[in-house]
Amino acid sequence: MTDWSYLQFASPIYALRFLGLFGLSLLPLQALLALWRDAFLWRSSVLGKTSLILVGAAAIAFTAIGSPQIARAFRCLTEMHRGANCAGGWLFLAVFVACYLAFELVSVIVPAIVRKVNVVT
Repeated sequence: MTDWSYLQFASPIYALRFLGLFGLSLLPLQALLALWRDAFLWRSSVLGKTSLILVGAAAIAFTAIGSPQIARAFRCLTEMHRGANCAGGWLFLAVFVACYLAFELVSVIVPAIVRKVNVVT
């Protein structure tokens, strides 16, 4: 029987790795939707243009960081010998999800701040 402390430790890792399986297609799609959703900021002010450029740069950076992680995870999870290599593959997926969550934070928070500042000024 598995003890409770192990389940508390392993549950977030399991959740992150399964989200990582879907993150490969979600990151480019979310980047496109975030830029589409906040395209009106381009015409609003210099701060709006800066926020869209920041979101676009974040999308490119996190895709560049996350893509090798996905390649490593695929290689680890599809090899014939499974051992510590399999655990490494799941860890690579968890790192990719961390990149995806960081992008989501940037793509939601930065435009929200810009919209709030534009309303105040």
